[in-house]
Amino acid sequence: MTVKITSTFDIPSRYSSTAAYAISREALLEAEHAAAFDYAAAKSASDTERKANEIVKALLELESDTLYGVHHNGSGHEPAHQFRRSKHLIDSSKILEIAKRAPKGALLHCHFDAMLPPSELVSIATGMANMHIRTDAPLTHAGFYQHALPTFQVLSRKETEKYANTDIFGPSYIPGDWMLFSKFRASFPGGAAKADEWVSNKIVLDIEDIYHTTQTVNGYFSLSHGVFAILTVVTRIWKSFNRSFKALSGLLRYETAWREHFRHVIWDFARDGINYAEIRIGLNYKNFMWSDDGEKQINYHEMMRIISELQKEELPKIRKAGFTFYGIKCIYATMRKEERNEMVWDMNMAIELKQAFPDLICGFDMAGQEDAGHSLSHWIPELLEMRRKCDELGVDLPFIFHAGETLDHGGDTDSNLIDAILLGTKRIGHGYSMTKHPVLMDLCKKKGIAIETCPISNEVLGLCGNVTNHPLPVLLASNVPCTVNSDDPGVFQ
Repeated sequence: MTVKITSTFDIPSRYSSTAAYAISREALLEAEHAAAFDYAAAKSASDTERKANEIVKALLELESDTLYGVHHNGSGHEPAHQFRRSKHLIDSSKILEIAKRAPKGALLHCHFDAMLPPSELVSIATGMANMHIRTDAPLTHAGFYQHALPTFQVLSRKETEKYANTDIFGPSYIPGDWMLFSKFRASFPGGAAKADEWVSNKIVLDIEDIYHTTQTVNGYFSLSHGVFAILTVVTRIWKSFNRSFKALSGLLRYETAWREHFRHVIWDFARDGINYAEIRIGLNYKNFMWSDDGEKQINYHEMMRIISELQKEELPKIRKAGFTFYGIKCIYATMRKEERNEMVWDMNMAIELKQAFPDLICGFDMAGQEDAGHSLSHWIPELLEMRRKCDELGVDLPFIFHAGETLDHGGDTDSNLIDAILLGTKRIGHGYSMTKHPVLMDLCKKKGIAIETCPISNEVLGLCGNVTNHPLPVLLASNVPCTVNSDDPGVFQ
């Protein structure tokens, strides 16, 4: 069945009767629906699909009245209330059960480091005899426990001996010195389980930081004490977010964790009903991983070889288990805040990896906070040279840029959307500010540039108060190609 999609409608100047008005009203509604992304699918739906849709709608209404809602005593949450505050309700939802069992198609925006709960990486780290931890303050009182940042690394035998007597819990601890993680866990107040919980909580964004009453994408404010009660910046949600990744880095960047994390991630995809994924791998300037013994660093070619070989090993097992999963590809993701020499190194490395692993590497991106990093326009000479080099070498390495993850309007950050499209981006990561740009929306429709929306991420990182304020419905109603993605679920949890 072919359905013609049109939004053309002529408004009559007068109506001869209420019946004539009703006809015009119905026609306008039809024209409105015709512009939406799901019009053709809805028109051509089978009886089974229509029945399934009715069941889901009925469940939504039922759960709105029974699972959600604000009670007389002030407890409870409305549907789509702040994600972290209402997650316990979402977890018991029948709609979620349906969603878990439904096929998901492709996951196209996620970051390798933060795909799983941090407890997974902490658990792997406990099995490493040479895993070390350091903090930026001694854990001698409650304030330091609350604010200290832990980081991790496997150390060589020589380095392990050097730090044999380090005690993070002692007053003489020098911030930055390493302590054996096993000793840390044994010495932690309450024992090893409490130590692991403390580390995991340092990675997952704190619920009060996320939903502080004056939090914004750039930070939240409070009145300082003093004569003039000046508004001062207390913290930034992106600062907390970046701290999470600093803690994650050392837990992931050694061979055993790299292998086991990838294995867990692809099995998790398959169990979730995801059929295919493109994962952004943080491969910024020489951020190599360590061998398990801490004696040498393993370069990006070897890191990608491990992923390639693991995928070949695991895919047959996943399919034998009854899952429809076609595998993953990797987007080379560097940081937009890098120096020029570093960015050029990354671009050349991305091309090298594409040549070495043509079926694994599928794109190039710049990640990190758009408002704080360099805009795409800053990198135009380097990006044009990268595209010229790819063409010369016959390398198909598309750009898949983060762009529009901002509340900015008309500034350099917002203009990343313009440069991304001019540079031929295959898709746009986040695209939160896209609805402010009707011409760009039209270009996305004409050129099939999908927006990789991340509603929960945009809520957690301060772009919208909750997902009901997210621009995804506007994009879908305008028939702009969109995907819905998880981004960094291990940090949002």
